[in-house]
Amino acid sequence: MNLNVPVSNNKTTEIDVILIHETGLYVFEAKHYKGTIYGKNTDKSWTQYFIQAENQHFNNPILQNNYHISALNNLFPDIPKHSFILFTSSECTLRIENNSPDVDICTLDNIQSKLENKFFKATKRFSKEEINDIFIKLSPFSRMKQKVIIDRKEADFLSWVTPTIEKLEESQKEVESVKQTLNKEIEKTKQSLISERASLHESRKKGIIFNIIIAILCVIISAFICSNIIKKNTNELNTFKQKFQHINQIDNKYFKDLSSYVSVSNIQLSQLHSDAASFTARISMSNPTYGIALTEASTYIVMLDDGNVLEYNVFGEHLNYNAFANIIGKGIRDYGDLSTINLYGISDTNTISYIKLTGINLFQVNNINAIIKDNLEIELYSK
Repeated sequence: MNLNVPVSNNKTTEIDVILIHETGLYVFEAKHYKGTIYGKNTDKSWTQYFIQAENQHFNNPILQNNYHISALNNLFPDIPKHSFILFTSSECTLRIENNSPDVDICTLDNIQSKLENKFFKATKRFSKEEINDIFIKLSPFSRMKQKVIIDRKEADFLSWVTPTIEKLEESQKEVESVKQTLNKEIEKTKQSLISERASLHESRKKGIIFNIIIAILCVIISAFICSNIIKKNTNELNTFKQKFQHINQIDNKYFKDLSSYVSVSNIQLSQLHSDAASFTARISMSNPTYGIALTEASTYIVMLDDGNVLEYNVFGEHLNYNAFANIIGKGIRDYGDLSTINLYGISDTNTISYIKLTGINLFQVNNINAIIKDNLEIELYSK
């Protein structure tokens, strides 16, 4: 539903989308921005960064949605409410620091998984009838010019949702029917193969030496091929197991930064000349189980006090990327010094709010070095 909810006697606030669920109300603030979005959940405004265009600033949508939720609290003080900030553009990259457990920031690619996680963790509180009552209470605030009528009666929530449920149930029956048909075909094919195998066994008993030789050759070739396939699959399975185990250990779904695994020291930030600064630092692994690797996509992100964001590629014509030289981990090397980079366009180092290094892979240190998580970032410097 899209609503205009009253906040006072003569004022309302517009809620983009509200989802009524058995676990509570899910309030969505939708943004249709492109580019790279920078900000923190506590900032008053966020920055929309473009490589070849001027940066834009916009109000923090978390604070906007908090205002919407406070209006809903006047109507439903006892119902849990969950805040979702949704960026709808496929050309949008999010670099938001969010420390609030009550807020989810997502894109169309991951909104389903975030909602499912919320549904799974939250307590179920409302029946279909209670959801319907909430729907009816919110309906007067809808922007629809006319009430929805079905068979000359006002449509309630159950009238809206029942046909959809019935269609889904019908689709489920069709899927089950197809599944049963496929199972029958599989069983038929299986019986046919058994029959052919029995026939082949009978012909072998009659035996012709030539056929036996051919059969032996086939077995040898098949065994060789299967051995290679099994070996390959075993390696892939081991790799997968290691990835899965360690993804589970570090809770990969919510893993956002490397602060628990990496320490930063020997920070050197100085003014190079009137329009450039220089920067370097040392990165050390504080966890012996994991290592990190810079990639060809590794980039410095510099946020200035005025909200402007600057990006600098780590590797290019002056510094070539080397896969082994940019790996840090136990048994490889315990730390690495970043090559000094010139931060052009900065006239005063005191205006730098923070510096991050992005495009980093985290891997488990062993003979496989399986990547656990890619495209991570490290905060190298902040005021």
